[in-house]
Amino acid sequence: MGRISTKLSHVAVAMVGVITSETVLASQTDSTENEKQIERISIIASPVGSLSLHDESSTASRLGLSSFETPASIEIVDADVMRARGYIKLSDSLANLPGVVTGEHPTAPSTFSMRGFTRGQITVLRDGLWIGPGTMVMRPQNTFNLERIEVLRGPASVVNGVGTVGGTVNAITKSAHRGMAKSNNVLFGYGSHHSKHLGFSSQGGLEDNLWYTFDASKYDSDGHIERTGAKSSNVTASTLWQVTDNLSFKVMLDYLKDDVGSYLGTPLMPIADAKKPLGVIKTDRGEAIDSALKTTNFNVKDAYAKSDQLFLRWDTQWQLSDNLELSNTFYHFTADRHWQNAEGYVYCTQVAGTCTQYGEIQRYYGYFILDHDQDTLGNRVTLKINNEFSGIESRSVVGAELIELDFKRARGFRRKVAQVAGDGVDPFNPEVGLYGQRELRGVSPTEISTRAIFLENALQLTPKLNFVSGLRFEELSLVRENFNAEGVAEGNGFERDYSWLSWRVGATYQLADTTALYGQYSNAKDPINSNIMLVNNNQNFDLTDAIQWEVGVKSSWLDGAAETTVAYYDIERDDILERFALDSVTNVGGRTSNGVELSSAFKLNQNWRLGFNAAYTNAKFQRSANFQTLAGNTPPNVPKWTSSLWTSVDNVANLPLELGASVHYIGDRYGDNPNTVTLNAYTLTNLFAAYKGENYRITARIDNALDEDYVPWSSVFYLHQDDPSFIYANQLLLGATRSARVIVEYQF
Repeated sequence: MGRISTKLSHVAVAMVGVITSETVLASQTDSTENEKQIERISIIASPVGSLSLHDESSTASRLGLSSFETPASIEIVDADVMRARGYIKLSDSLANLPGVVTGEHPTAPSTFSMRGFTRGQITVLRDGLWIGPGTMVMRPQNTFNLERIEVLRGPASVVNGVGTVGGTVNAITKSAHRGMAKSNNVLFGYGSHHSKHLGFSSQGGLEDNLWYTFDASKYDSDGHIERTGAKSSNVTASTLWQVTDNLSFKVMLDYLKDDVGSYLGTPLMPIADAKKPLGVIKTDRGEAIDSALKTTNFNVKDAYAKSDQLFLRWDTQWQLSDNLELSNTFYHFTADRHWQNAEGYVYCTQVAGTCTQYGEIQRYYGYFILDHDQDTLGNRVTLKINNEFSGIESRSVVGAELIELDFKRARGFRRKVAQVAGDGVDPFNPEVGLYGQRELRGVSPTEISTRAIFLENALQLTPKLNFVSGLRFEELSLVRENFNAEGVAEGNGFERDYSWLSWRVGATYQLADTTALYGQYSNAKDPINSNIMLVNNNQNFDLTDAIQWEVGVKSSWLDGAAETTVAYYDIERDDILERFALDSVTNVGGRTSNGVELSSAFKLNQNWRLGFNAAYTNAKFQRSANFQTLAGNTPPNVPKWTSSLWTSVDNVANLPLELGASVHYIGDRYGDNPNTVTLNAYTLTNLFAAYKGENYRITARIDNALDEDYVPWSSVFYLHQDDPSFIYANQLLLGATRSARVIVEYQF
């Protein structure tokens, strides 16, 4: 943590290298000048940033390696670029990265598709720490409180533990660093759907050896669908006490309270019954989404999907000698999350089951309540060792980690409460209604104890060749209990201990000072693949295994005016669990994925900047001894092609005015495991203009300027779950319509 100041300076210089005529390699200027640049960039940053090749990524390694030195694919989106592009939520910041698809279903607000893997196969960290399965614990964090977001592609169990396969997303909050300059910032934003965005931040020194940060943000919007208002309040703060030149303490606080909204999808209906079908999907059953329902919310009036969470951590850093550094992180995370929704809707095509008439929207089985009570306590200690022997420079990290997670999940859905006429509604004139009587299904306490030791090493074998390796041994104890509504234990709980070894080997070779080739071979293991909180004794599977090999090139060229990264990867996993029922998961065999990812950023002249990325992904389910049904199918929410383009021109008409646009393309994807539903490709166009002064910035944005209709994500269990014996859900979420907003930022 003590190196944050230096690395922030590197970020600033790298950005200036794109915005001005300086090159990316100019990152060795003195720290005083860098701090001034950081202050300036917080206001005038361009939406087309650099690829941050010379920035350190703690997500990819704890060795202090830059992206250029690390044999892995890494992307960094810093706060300046997030602000300049107008990103408000975590998912906004990832949606335009190559090969990434984001999902924001209220039951799993921050889910991602990456390198052919989705949901629980993507690990989401908060400040480098695992606080639980991302599909259960993550929320749409406010970007105003973030310093940066780091994305590491492919298996990363050796660094971050648990079963990372497709990638790792690390949301890093702003925090105090040594010598930081005093600064205050305010942000005001207003836009379509009565959206409001407020932010205040303050940082600086309290004493010669004491620094602080404070960031508070608030966002709320009525949403593009009726009665789907979402709101979020986030407060983050930190204090750094530099006790001596060699010893420091840092305390951090992160408080979030939110409601992610109550829009859970728009029902599918036969094309013949639709007044005006939207061209957003194709299904083998001849279904469509009717444009007449584009803004209709079939949820009940008193629906919610809210959370209240607090994250506290205490970091100690002790420089024992020039070559030894000891660090310790102690943290405590608590959260309460609550859902109450009529969340499943089916257009009745026959009078059967709970459907009382043709053409109604039936909600009976879709009533669902869910409560989370989570408490996570953890501690991580690391020792960095830098030395040299026989002329070979060696950097090592050894450490240990302990995590205790207590998670109580209470849920309920319609089984005994009698069906009433209000459960079925007219699709074109629905009565909103209320949730009504709550019915508890049961309570499932789950305890997870994790113990791990890890080792990383980087050897500079020659001035051009760097060899990087890592090992992590992990043990996990799982205790799962299930109680019915009366508190009587059910017979499907179990206890199990797991242990596994994760590893990674790789190397980088510098073809030139600004160009490096890299390759790596890595694995990932975990007890289960989907949601660890849903597993019962009939899903008591052994460890699954994933292997990846990856090669690529990273280069800064045109005298630093351009940066490019290219990566090819191949991943194979032996077991995959998918959710097939409301409360459980099933082993569906293995999965393979390979593809190519490309990113580039250019400074074409003093005022014109351009950024581009593209990805090709080829992912397939593989047969196993017990499951062959899905073999050869493409996993849901995995497009073969994605691409994004940004461009901006500054000093338009010799004014401090910047104009720009972005275009984002997502190819066809399947919405279900059997591949019977296709989510059609879409292209989003965004426009912006920014007027910049010395200490202020006024930005106007139009998102989805062409007002394209699209389906961004499919939550598999809410699609084609309409068998007459269990008419639960058959719906998809529609993407946001055209919207505009104005944001004013002021620094003092």
